[in-house]
Amino acid sequence: MSFRNVLVLLFVVLVSSQSQCYNILGLFNIPSKSLHLAAITLAKILAGKGHNVTIVTPYTYSEKHENINHIFLKESAEVNERTFTNFFEFEVNPYMIFHQLEVVGVENCRLTFQDTAFQRLLQSNSKFDLVIVDPYMSLSLLYFSEHFNAPILLYSSFDASYSINPLVGNPSPPSYIPNLFLKYSSDMSFFQRLDNCFVYLMNEITLNYYSIPNHNKLVKEFFPEAPDISEYLYKATLVLLNSDVSIMNPMPKTPGMVHIGGYHVSRPKPLPQELENVMNNAKDGVILFSLGSNIKSSQMPKSRVQEILQVFSRLKETVIWKWEDENLPGKPANVIVRKWLPQNDILAHNKTKLFITHGGQHSILETVHYGVPCVSISVFMDQGANSYRAANLGYAEWIPYDDFTSEKFESAINKTLNDPRYSEMAKKTVKNITR
Repeated sequence: MSFRNVLVLLFVVLVSSQSQCYNILGLFNIPSKSLHLAAITLAKILAGKGHNVTIVTPYTYSEKHENINHIFLKESAEVNERTFTNFFEFEVNPYMIFHQLEVVGVENCRLTFQDTAFQRLLQSNSKFDLVIVDPYMSLSLLYFSEHFNAPILLYSSFDASYSINPLVGNPSPPSYIPNLFLKYSSDMSFFQRLDNCFVYLMNEITLNYYSIPNHNKLVKEFFPEAPDISEYLYKATLVLLNSDVSIMNPMPKTPGMVHIGGYHVSRPKPLPQELENVMNNAKDGVILFSLGSNIKSSQMPKSRVQEILQVFSRLKETVIWKWEDENLPGKPANVIVRKWLPQNDILAHNKTKLFITHGGQHSILETVHYGVPCVSISVFMDQGANSYRAANLGYAEWIPYDDFTSEKFESAINKTLNDPRYSEMAKKTVKNITR
């Protein structure tokens, strides 16, 4: 039996077996709150099957589970504080962004290796049957399949992309596969294809002349006896993709790529009584406004906030806004603000008519899961591409943050609320989503 077949069989056993437990290590060191929550959800699923899961993330986790051992990377969390303080001020050059992120990734991996809690894990003589790694910005973490002498499974918080494809030999022709940071569909014009090709070449140059050499150097600095990175960089043959064919462009996939998009969506729980009262008293329905866990609405320029509030003041619906500050000056009576919101449970509520989102992968999957149309204000990373596809599929209106005007915003809200086709397409996409 080939190594690939062994690995696929092992994963099937891991997620289905109730009688035999395995020790699993999950390495998710990227300083992203949404990725942390996704990793914890994955750990809960595996732990619920009786497996012992050690999960490593740069955020605290207060819940207790007898089968989950969480290791908090304090230093990696501080990278996020220093690097991504305000996404509204972050300038994205598609030709250089991959290099910029990889520079941060190498530093972050260094901090992971140095982290006291992580060092304790390495010195504990723990044995693992499987290592799960998100290699985005973190190629050096692939070494730990060698360190623990265990097969490796890759996790991608996106679909198949430049961070995954080279590791498993998945083709990604720039002629019709748009880069993660470009707001193109697979139906590109000639000049868009040319632009996409240049970005693709820059990514390849960064990968081969910066990322791989520097991650290799980092591993050998901490583990002098480690083999060259070329000996373990391409070992994985199974990839879990946090995506679904119903919301993505058509693209090639190797047989070892498995869509699990929507796995993080939990069964709706009862809302806190205060929020339940708000929902029930909203006779004209509710609009949920949240820019996710990494982007903070409260960091928007005051002039932009006031533009948004003026639009909301003209709506009959109740707006529930995830706003991270203590108060919101000039807030109209129909706007409710909270520092934290149970997004999944609000989207599941029958009073929710519209979701104003940043277009992150998790939020798109959730709005599709519950059949709620959306208005997407993309800010960074893959949000523009996600929003572009959502608009093309007919269940969303899209406004890039840099192109935002109050007129466009109000028009987008009114379109999605008043044209039943948006809601119909959202519900149709739910029926098409794979499970």
